[in-house]
Amino acid sequence: MDLRFLTDLTDHPGPFATVYLDASRDTADAARQDTLRWAGAREELAGRGADVATLAALDRAVEDAPPPAGRAGRVLVAAGGEVLLDRVTGAPPERPSAQWSPLPDLLPLLLALPEPTRAVVVRVDETGGEILLAGPEETPAAVEQVPGRGHPVHKVPAGGPAHLNMQERVEETWRRNTAEVAARVDAHVSASGAAVLVLAGDARSRSRLRDALSARAAAIAVDLEHSGGPTDVDTLAAAVREAALDAVDARRHAVIDRYAEAAGRGEGFAVAGLAPVLAALRAEQVDTLLVDGSVARDTEVWFGGPATAVALTVDELRMLGSEPVGSAPADAVLVRAAVGGDAAFHPLGGGRTGLVGHEVSDGVAALLRYPFVGTG
Repeated sequence: MDLRFLTDLTDHPGPFATVYLDASRDTADAARQDTLRWAGAREELAGRGADVATLAALDRAVEDAPPPAGRAGRVLVAAGGEVLLDRVTGAPPERPSAQWSPLPDLLPLLLALPEPTRAVVVRVDETGGEILLAGPEETPAAVEQVPGRGHPVHKVPAGGPAHLNMQERVEETWRRNTAEVAARVDAHVSASGAAVLVLAGDARSRSRLRDALSARAAAIAVDLEHSGGPTDVDTLAAAVREAALDAVDARRHAVIDRYAEAAGRGEGFAVAGLAPVLAALRAEQVDTLLVDGSVARDTEVWFGGPATAVALTVDELRMLGSEPVGSAPADAVLVRAAVGGDAAFHPLGGGRTGLVGHEVSDGVAALLRYPFVGTG
């Protein structure tokens, strides 16, 4: 997962209010329950020392937000009188909470957020195609019609030389139309950075299109066997969601495989345990931070002004030349340092593919950009 959407948080000095709320709207008294939940969270924040300006900013955010549909969660982070992050999650938090702390509590959010996956969808037939795009959690929306440029497009039962000539003309029209659709699909896949391409239409048209796609597009293509009519957006949306989940699973498997391979080679491109990972984060060596829900959240880790100024003890941080700002739970410090070092984030455990069982010391590991040497 790309963590750059958290950059503003690492640049802010804090302290931070972090609120995890049940934002579900699946009962008759949901609005009243929302009010009560926020009132309880607000009281807790005030009791822990949150300033009036930050509480007022959160008041406005809670009051002004449109209600989500069905069961949902909401995560808000605020500091210095402004809301820095406001995200809706697909399910209520396991443990609703309201914290006032030196660093924001972001690990539960990262574990709950779906990994962003963009998709291109194409409905194709002999006459051309329609291209749709879908972002994370979005319904596919049409962006381009590719009408094709030729006739005839239908074969007719007949015999003799004239019939053969007609069949050849039809097949040539199909080839031209398919090539035009494939070229536009390739362009949209490249421009959007899509991780999924859903092919809808009759089997013959889908097969021809797949053969005409670029290697990049063909590698992420999945077939929708029953795509319904031309307005069957719900079926397309369901296919996109399923394909996106499969793509996320594939990415997670790839990261796990990379880590297992790197750890097995013993060349220093993979480390595990809190102390080695902190050292790698200090050196901005970390390519991908891997964190399990079992990470030692009760362990306090020291941090300085720069996001990558981190250490297990205050003395170690000073010895490394950084002035301590404070201490915070290990997971909060790890996430902040990963954002500061432009590292990606990858959850260990859970998921549809059974990624549990990859135990690492202290619940944290990392894939590195270059070999770990263990110095500060």
